[in-house]
Amino acid sequence: MEMNFIEGTCPKCGAKTREQCNTWVYGSPIRTCGSCKTEYLDKRWREVAIDGFDPRSNNSSFYLKGFFGFLLFTLLCGAWLFWEIRHGRAYPSKLLGCVLVGTLATLLCGFLYLRIKLGFEARNNAKFLEESKQRLQNPNYVRKLIAYGYDISEEDTFS
Repeated sequence: MEMNFIEGTCPKCGAKTREQCNTWVYGSPIRTCGSCKTEYLDKRWREVAIDGFDPRSNNSSFYLKGFFGFLLFTLLCGAWLFWEIRHGRAYPSKLLGCVLVGTLATLLCGFLYLRIKLGFEARNNAKFLEESKQRLQNPNYVRKLIAYGYDISEEDTFS
């Protein structure tokens, strides 16, 4: 279960909003404020059948480059830290932080690279696309999107 959240502010009443979302914020961009119950458009959400997928969600080379970049950064910081300790010198505490953050970023990029290469992201994207197509079969929903400024063609509605 994904535990990502997106935070914002209601454009009508100014109330803070916090919603659970998937990694790429795929779903209906039509939101309803929990406080004033006003419906509004939040373009941070992607209706993937219209807006498409985030390019990073299926670009394994992006994460492979990130993996090697963070690995190099971590190795350089680690070598500097090792050199400082070996020579009995005080090292900046931020250097240790760089090693830790670099290690975490390296692991995360490697994990995301593998998710894409092994097809997990493609399966998730297919699920989100199907959900989007289902929403676009509802004529009332399509009319709302058009009223909010979406340029929707007949082939986008999947009717």
